[in-house]
Amino acid sequence: MALATKPAPAQTPGATGAGKSAAVISSVAITQAPERSAVRVEGEGKLEVRAARMQHPDRLVLDFVGARLAVHKTVIPGVSAPVAAVRMAQYQPDVARVVVDLMGPTSYYVSRDGDAVVISFTAPKAAPMGVSQKSMLTTSVPEEGSQPRSESSAPALRTPAEHSARTQQIPAPRFALPGELTQPSVALASFSERNGPASPEANPQQAAQQAIQQANTAATTLATSAAQTPPMQTAARYTGEPISVNLKDVDLRDFFRLIHEISGLNVVLDPAVKGSLTIVLDEVPWDQALDIVLQNNSLDKQLNGNVLRIATKTTLKSEAESQRDLVKAQAEAVEPVTVTRVLSYAKASILKDTLKKFLSSRGDILSDDRSNTLIIRDIPSVIPIIDNLRAQLDRKSQQVEIEARVVSASRSFAEDIGTQLGFAGTTTGGRSLFGGDPSVGCSGVTGGIPPSPLVCGQGTASGNGITNGTPLNTNFAAGTPSTGFSFSHRSPNFALDFFISMAESKGVGKLLSKPKVITQNNEKATVKQGTKIPIQTTINNTISVQYIDAVLKLEVTPQITAEGTIFMDVLVENTQIDQGIPRIQGVPALDTQAAETKVTVADGGTVVIGGVIISSQRVDIFQTPIVGSLPLIGNLFKRRIVTTSSQELLFFLTPRIIPG
Repeated sequence: MALATKPAPAQTPGATGAGKSAAVISSVAITQAPERSAVRVEGEGKLEVRAARMQHPDRLVLDFVGARLAVHKTVIPGVSAPVAAVRMAQYQPDVARVVVDLMGPTSYYVSRDGDAVVISFTAPKAAPMGVSQKSMLTTSVPEEGSQPRSESSAPALRTPAEHSARTQQIPAPRFALPGELTQPSVALASFSERNGPASPEANPQQAAQQAIQQANTAATTLATSAAQTPPMQTAARYTGEPISVNLKDVDLRDFFRLIHEISGLNVVLDPAVKGSLTIVLDEVPWDQALDIVLQNNSLDKQLNGNVLRIATKTTLKSEAESQRDLVKAQAEAVEPVTVTRVLSYAKASILKDTLKKFLSSRGDILSDDRSNTLIIRDIPSVIPIIDNLRAQLDRKSQQVEIEARVVSASRSFAEDIGTQLGFAGTTTGGRSLFGGDPSVGCSGVTGGIPPSPLVCGQGTASGNGITNGTPLNTNFAAGTPSTGFSFSHRSPNFALDFFISMAESKGVGKLLSKPKVITQNNEKATVKQGTKIPIQTTINNTISVQYIDAVLKLEVTPQITAEGTIFMDVLVENTQIDQGIPRIQGVPALDTQAAETKVTVADGGTVVIGGVIISSQRVDIFQTPIVGSLPLIGNLFKRRIVTTSSQELLFFLTPRIIPG
């Protein structure tokens, strides 16, 4: 390209000392050729540029990421149209910004000349007749050597920061959008930045393709979530770049063209999409703005790859119904086939009810219990689905061994202490008699009793006649004594008999039952051991015999979880004949202990699923009124019975998964 003029560039000699970690911009110059002007940016290191078009006034913003500005002159006046001036500054510590002020709308393209970046402009042309001021601005960054394309007039496109900094009033309609989003290549680069910085050595064409793929992925995710989620949700589900929009009576089709420029998606409008749009949004993600516009106009979207189709909800509903009817009609037109499937582990009569739910309207399943076979008749496209389900359900089940231990322990203690006292005698001179009452009891000691009527009628025969025992004053003898002590005294006028009887018993009992059962996963198992008690009943003069279980029973349904533990539905029951309760018409009473629960246990672990503990203590005292309540001496006139018992019943359960 021949250059007509080449002004002295703004540069500094000290710029060559840049570090290797960042690029350095050492020269910015304006060049001119016939019908074309260009801005040339040179430096050391690879210069990565992002271009963004701005309007009001027209300008092009160039951001060099990872570059440092090393020039003395920060403003260069333009030499010819369309470049009015070039301004530059260090926008951020790692971003150098070059702003090219333009005299009017013009197309441009970015190319490379060695390590230099060249931005070429063509002379502005008049807008075609009939182009609306509301039409969208379309610019691009072509590959090196390609020709720039023309553009139409466009609404205002500004970054949010520049929008807030400007005080000039902009008449409606206006689009307060990030300027870089109006360039498809730059908009796509913004998606790439969210996924990580681009490699400086990457090929520009490869980087652009990668950015397009990332943009399509993001848009696909957005469209899918928007189709499955109600529109009114929190902003957290939107990932688009924030935009500010102030539109009044704008054609809907122009708004969707703007969405195309921002997102990089190919937008296709259904012919039924029409109408105008009035909307004011500030810093709203573009994908949320799209959803709002679609909702307000009864529209919806479909995303296929990077093509976004927008149509009315009525149109999409009609298409879905037509497609459904088409699929149904095609299925009804296919000739059904009949196949048989032999099951190995599952029961055909049980599995067929589950598989029937996945048949078409023309399908049916029968089962042959003798051969455990399924007979399936349906259209060919359904048979693979049924086969896949059958393969998943007809599998060998794992087996579980459940061992239960029923431990019953009992303890008892009884103590019985009693006394008997009898005395008789006469006063001096024989005028008075004193002694016990024969109705209370008679002393077992006979002989030597003073002659008096205070004798018991019972006695033993002797050579001298009948000898009688002394009547008892108190009779509190132990019920079944095992130990006794007696004291007797006889004199001419007085007789005394005193007895102490005692008994004590202790008992300890233990019963261990250990039922065991093996069953398949999710199958109920029952094991029991004991006695069946016959009960005879008479109904309508018909005698029948029924049997009641007095057994130790274990019922359990195991379920192996994904973590390897075992969930069990358990019933343990221990029923025995109670000998302490009298039988009614020959039918004994039953003593039952049972536990029913649902519990999760580790493989090989033991758990106590229930227990019953019964304790009782009883003290009975029989005594002579008043005298028996006296301290110490009252013990000679009473009987004391102490009974203590306790019973414990525990259920232990240990499941084990059988290998293989």
